[in-house]
Parts: sequence; C-alpha cells; structure tokens
Amino acid sequence: MRRRFLIPVALTALAAAIAPDAAAQDDRTVIQVTDVRGNAIPFALVQIVNGVGRVADDSGRAIFNIKPKDSLNIQARRIGFQPYIGWVKRNVTSGLYVADLPLVPRSLDPVTISGRRDTPLARTGFYDRVARVQKGAYAARMITPEELDFRNPIKLSQILSGDSYVKVTPMNGRQVLLGRGINCAMTILVDGQPMLGTIEEAVGNVNPPPLNSLSSIDDVVTAGSIAAIEIYGSVASVPVELQRVAGSRMAQGCGLIAIWTGSRK
Repeated sequence: MRRRFLIPVALTALAAAIAPDAAAQDDRTVIQVTDVRGNAIPFALVQIVNGVGRVADDSGRAIFNIKPKDSLNIQARRIGFQPYIGWVKRNVTSGLYVADLPLVPRSLDPVTISGRRDTPLARTGFYDRVARVQKGAYAARMITPEELDFRNPIKLSQILSGDSYVKVTPMNGRQVLLGRGINCAMTILVDGQPMLGTIEEAVGNVNPPPLNSLSSIDDVVTAGSIAAIEIYGSVASVPVELQRVAGSRMAQGCGLIAIWTGSRK
C-alpha cells in the first residue's frame, strides 16, 4: 500500500516541477532558420515585422519572449543566402516557425556555408557577446553583418549617426564619436586593438596632439571593410575581455566602440 501511495505522489511532484517550464515555453516564440536542405543557419538576423530583431544562436534559433501565434510576418537574413520575407506558420508538432533561406547562386559549397559555426567573426567572440546582450547581461548595440549589408552605408559615421549610445559630432570639419558628454570621446577598437591617431584623442585632453596630425575615423576605416560593430555606452557595460584590450583608454568612462573588419560571412 505504501508503494502504491508513493507513486502518485511522486508523479504529482514531477508534474508540478515540469509545469513552470511548460508555462515558460508558452510565452516564448522560437524561429528556426534553415537552408532549403533543412540545415541550420547560425547567426542569422531575424525580425518579427513591427517588432525587435534578434540574432539566431549557433543552432539557427532566434528566441523571442512573446506568446506564439498561428503565423508570423518575419524577415530573416544571413550573408550568402537570399532573405526570407513574409509569413510563416507555426509547426504544430515542434512549435517552431521555420524560415528556409535559399543559397545565393554562386560557386560556393552550400554545406560549408550553412553548417559552419566557426566563422572568422565568431572567433572574435562577437556572437558570444551578442547572445549575452540578448540575455540582458550587458546594455549594448550590436550591428551584425546582415544589418550592414542591408543598409549599405558609405561611411562609418553614417552607421553610427542617430544611435542612442554614441553622438556623431562635427569637429573642425570632421566627425568625432562622443559618449556621455561634449568632453567625453568614445574609445575605439579595431579588430581587437586600440585605434590611435584619430581626432577622438583631442577630446577632453589637456595636452591634445595637433589637430592636423589626427584623422577622422571615416578616413581610417572604410564602411565596406566593416564586418560588425559593437557599441557600449559606458564602462560598466563593456565586457571584461574588451576592457582588458582597451586598458587605460577606458579611464574616462565614455564608452567603447569595437569595430570588426573583414568578411561578413
């Protein structure tokens, strides 16, 4: 009798433990990005129309904290693939919304592109930090290759203009990237190294270098060479691995811009 009594109790306790997880799942919308063969496409930029955008993880899944609907109007983009733009229905079995992206017709191996997680940009830690920002660990603006490709900017200052974390301000006919105040210039990293010799060095400096010896960031980094950008509005938001690279240049506490150049794949 004791065994018969314990089994229902155990099952009830197990059901109670599972119930919160099941409820949490009901409040999440998961969009799976794949190629036409069903292979996951990692790090795609996914947006629900009239909603926020998110970057898919290395399994090609983008998670939104909204209740699922029967169908969604979405956009999904990844370099090397044609974008998915339109409505997608929720799979009744898996609960996923699946967006299939056809490969852009090129002389490329589709298996290599769609299945590869260890891309040059991933090796910089960019997508790991994107995941942390999306989970709320840091406050930052992450500009992905897909967003850059879609916007097709001519200058770096055009990309950053209007962003809430950085003020693009004219100074002596050139653009300077400011943080919290007029005497607070952003620290700039390019491919993991501090950028030297730009006009930002003259901002708030009691002994600034001659202005004619300094360059605008637009003259140093061309928009077409940029693969991704990270923007942090304050020192408290900058991940420790980037703070170590910036070193003493973070002393002003004016925020940081990390620029990654190279291929956008």
